[in-house]
Amino acid sequence: MFSWSIPTISSIQRTNVVLVAVSAAILAWFASTPAAVGCILGGAVVIANLWILSMLGGLILAASGAGISGVAAKLGALALPLKLLIVVGLVYLVFTRARVDGMGFGVGVLTQMAAIIIETGRASVRGAA
Repeated sequence: MFSWSIPTISSIQRTNVVLVAVSAAILAWFASTPAAVGCILGGAVVIANLWILSMLGGLILAASGAGISGVAAKLGALALPLKLLIVVGLVYLVFTRARVDGMGFGVGVLTQMAAIIIETGRASVRGAA
């Protein structure tokens, strides 16, 4: 019997770091060094993105809990799409300027989804126990 529990951001991040390291090692061994570097870069992007997202979310929740309205609330609501635009722009620059291996980058990005699935399963098992 499963009881759905929510994993913490820090547990997802820890699992993601391990998955990126393992994936990069596998890519370095079986594919190429540029693929492994791309994997590390893709993993670093999603790890940093989730960390920034959790910080912004915490700030927005703190501002709404304190009853802050007006300019601060509007800036908080604007921060999330602006963060997305900055991340997409930086990834575009990395691909166009540094010639990062796309397959490796994609594997690195997908490690976060795997980390979320793994940690959700672990949290659910702990919640059922």
